[in-house]
Amino acid sequence: MIPPVMMSAFGELDIRRVPFTRKEMLSAFDQADLLALDYLKTQSLLSTNSAVLVVNETFGAMTCGITQALLPLQGPLPVLWSDSHMAHLGLQQNAGANGLPTACFVQAQNTPQGPFNIVILRLPKSHALLCDQVQRMLPQLAPGAVIIMPVMVKHIDNALYQLLESLFGPLTTSLARKKARLIFAINDLAGAGDSPKPQENFWSIPSLALSLQHFSGVFGRTKLDPGAQVLLDQFPQGPYSCVIDLGCGNGVQAIAAAKKWPNARVIGYDESYMSVASATINAANNEVAEQCKFIANDCLTNVGPQTADLILCNPPFHQERVVGDQIAMRMFAQSAQVLTQNGELWVVGNRHLGYHAKLKRWFRQVEQIGAHPKFVVLKAKL
Repeated sequence: MIPPVMMSAFGELDIRRVPFTRKEMLSAFDQADLLALDYLKTQSLLSTNSAVLVVNETFGAMTCGITQALLPLQGPLPVLWSDSHMAHLGLQQNAGANGLPTACFVQAQNTPQGPFNIVILRLPKSHALLCDQVQRMLPQLAPGAVIIMPVMVKHIDNALYQLLESLFGPLTTSLARKKARLIFAINDLAGAGDSPKPQENFWSIPSLALSLQHFSGVFGRTKLDPGAQVLLDQFPQGPYSCVIDLGCGNGVQAIAAAKKWPNARVIGYDESYMSVASATINAANNEVAEQCKFIANDCLTNVGPQTADLILCNPPFHQERVVGDQIAMRMFAQSAQVLTQNGELWVVGNRHLGYHAKLKRWFRQVEQIGAHPKFVVLKAKL
């Protein structure tokens, strides 16, 4: 079990991942988070007038640490800007657990309003999301704003460093500490106050007569990802009355279900706010908005038992840079609770992930429906 205590220059905090498990094997913060907090302290950067923007952190660790530091200074609370519903939950739970006020949270498809004079930017895995965020963030910065990018050394390479230089101009770096480093930039321009709209991509699937558009943080934002294509090729026959698209992404599975079963209620869940916003737009553009609803959620948390007779699932096998099957396992376990007695869970996944055996923890019947060199489509029933 990973101890949840985070010791930084600002003091001790209890910081946990969400959902909380008693045998948690992953930490809710890393050495790059601690290095950033220690730098703020040693350089005396925080004051009564500090306006701090934290970007892309996963469970609110740095945001809570900065909140802890600003309270005695009577400074404004920091703002956390993220595409992750789990980050939002983590911020709320970790702030509450430590008796701290909850900092403001801004969903990624929206733009936080400045001017900010300190930015703590965790670099996302998606370069498209990074470019989008920086272009919208810069007009919201005060002249001379300090931009601090905490990064684990293994996650920075020449291509990413050059991209950062193209976005910010000249960069400097700290010495490495415990495999973590800080990258620094200074904003020399006066903020215009008016940020561009979020970047979007537009494309279509002629075979399904669907037109799609995507915000920058959405998986498969320029083409149909291969797993989704395999599932669409092996789509259930139905009919069904309540369909859930679990991990809905751009909403293509939900939209296809709505068109195939026009009398069905279709609900998409995803932890990405940009995905939920994109799927909502796509449902409207493809004339199934009244039939579809999309919700940001931690898998199927708080969804009523035995309420769906079909769940479609293309589970992720990573959370940002953390690879693992924790999210998929949570999806499968909750699906078993949400399905009706005769309901079906249809899963597409890479062959090497071994979902066939894992599904048997919760489902009596698991059969392979479709074959593909890289993917399998599985149907599971209680």
